Amino acid sequence: MLKVAVIGAGVSGLSVASLLAAAGHKVSVFEKNQKIREIGAGIQISPNGFCVLKKLGLSESIIKNSVYNNSILICDYYKGKKLLQFDQRSVLGNKDFRLMHRADLVKILYRSALSNKVTFNLGYNADAKSLSDQYSFVIAADGVHSKTRALLNPIQSKNRRSDYFAWRSIVPNTITHHDGVRLTVAPNKHIVSYPVRGRDQLNLVLIQEAENKEIFEWDMTQSPEEIKHLFSEFGGDLRETLDSITTVQKWGLSSHDIPFNWAAGNIFLIGDALHPMLPFLAQGANSALEDAFVLAKLITFLDASEAADKYLEIRKPRLLRLMKQIKNNAWKFHLEHSFFRACTHSGLRFIDNSFPLLASIPFRWLYNYDVTKLDI
Repeated sequence: MLKVAVIGAGVSGLSVASLLAAAGHKVSVFEKNQKIREIGAGIQISPNGFCVLKKLGLSESIIKNSVYNNSILICDYYKGKKLLQFDQRSVLGNKDFRLMHRADLVKILYRSALSNKVTFNLGYNADAKSLSDQYSFVIAADGVHSKTRALLNPIQSKNRRSDYFAWRSIVPNTITHHDGVRLTVAPNKHIVSYPVRGRDQLNLVLIQEAENKEIFEWDMTQSPEEIKHLFSEFGGDLRETLDSITTVQKWGLSSHDIPFNWAAGNIFLIGDALHPMLPFLAQGANSALEDAFVLAKLITFLDASEAADKYLEIRKPRLLRLMKQIKNNAWKFHLEHSFFRACTHSGLRFIDNSFPLLASIPFRWLYNYDVTKLDI
């Protein structure tokens, strides 16, 4: 039985804590906030993340508290006209792509951890180095601005600004939004929308290219009228949705190269502490769940040095491919030149009318991956 410390009670911290505790280890979670909470709004759980939740025995709770994402719809911003829509079942053959509120996911993971007898130390600003002498392993799930990542990688200690701003809001679902993700693209900006909480609400993520001057806080608020003005060119039924915004949170997006050191001694990085990523493929939480399963398995059977090498071997190629795809999406979503936009949109309409199943092919490597079936 190992004695494991986990720093941070977000998706990655709670999931790795539950997995380790379910395997019979003694796990303590250290969370700097006084209570378990999650800032944010909606979250997409794609099948590659859902399989880990299923392994934890949480599939029924997740399905009960989420909406099935039956298709991805891409629209043009001006009048909201469809460019391409493809059925997720053509990719997956199942219903394991869920849309839910992030707070609901964290609540489910927290209850899972408690049921597996994980100990929680709330209001505790933990330091990985000091904990490493007291525990067999220390897993740093301390998020995008991880102090542990900086400790292990002093040369790479600083996040890079991305020059994107994002806004999140939850609004009543008063339009005929389909049960899936809608991506509405425009020059230098886009909006992602999808239903959550019994389809009564819509989650909105609005992203615009703008110099963010290293403003990376999650809890900034902005006037709804400013947002309506910034995205005033968006038409169709999305216009009604934007008009219904009453509260909105803003933050400047940041990114970070995958660090050189994933571990040092018995200290390991996981989730956003290891690979903070831009939200252009909705894979932050899903990648964290994959990390959690792999790392929980490795430290159960291997010593720290062997586990570190194997962790890098299994996870790095997939993460590098994912980062490349995210970068490509950032460019594709915000096409500015009218000629490129026209050509791209014509291509999407042609695929939609003639070969809609082709649209699913680029996602298969990502969504059909089941980390729980790896030979670890």
